[in-house]
Amino acid sequence: MARETRKAITDALLDLALENPSRTNFSMTEIAERAGVSRQAIYQKHFRNCGEIVKCLREMTNEDVYTTFQKYNCISGENPFQFFADKILPIFYKKQKLLRCFFTTALDPTWRNYIIDLYSKWEIDIYQRKYTEFHLSNCAMTRMFIESTTSIVEAWICQDEPVSAEIFRTDFLRLVSTPLSNLLVVN
Repeated sequence: MARETRKAITDALLDLALENPSRTNFSMTEIAERAGVSRQAIYQKHFRNCGEIVKCLREMTNEDVYTTFQKYNCISGENPFQFFADKILPIFYKKQKLLRCFFTTALDPTWRNYIIDLYSKWEIDIYQRKYTEFHLSNCAMTRMFIESTTSIVEAWICQDEPVSAEIFRTDFLRLVSTPLSNLLVVN
């Protein structure tokens, strides 16, 4: 019962945010009404404020992703983009409503930086790149990789009806393997 109520509360906030994308905060009364629970029940048993619900949503976004990232073995020689396409994209697809909310609403204005910082820690730990070929620091290159990958995921998952992860994985792998200049046709 408590788990179902908690889900109703988080779903209510997601729905409110998607319906009101420019709002950064919602009252507990609004959330309670949408969830079909009393405000007191939310305060006493689940969340003290909207910020705690947002924090819970952040954790829901990353719970499976970070665990899966930890399974990547850079020593195996597996291409990290292949791993991402095979293992992470399906997780993101299952959480598309949640991700769409974070990408397209003002509910959590710091979410993009949070996600980039979180995933940057993983990338720094697992993969060495050819930094000396460019006039960018290790940190700048890592951030560029994470932001580029995040932008591809955002473009895919924020469509009205994104294709499945199984279908998109091929597009994803082509996008990360194609120079940007090859994606444009200049007349």
